[in-house]
Amino acid sequence: MDIEMLGILLGAVLPIYPVLFTIHQKIGKYDEIVEEFKKLRAEHDNHKENYHAI
Repeated sequence: MDIEMLGILLGAVLPIYPVLFTIHQKIGKYDEIVEEFKKLRAEHDNHKENYHAI
């Protein structure tokens, strides 16, 4: 690959990386929130069963 083509490729791809990194971080935070919500829901169901004796 010659230098000009490499420059064009890097010029097109490098500005995208910060956006991809930000999206990756947001997805990671969303996954953590979902896991915490699942734990809270399971805890709530357990307490509900104990309280209502279902």
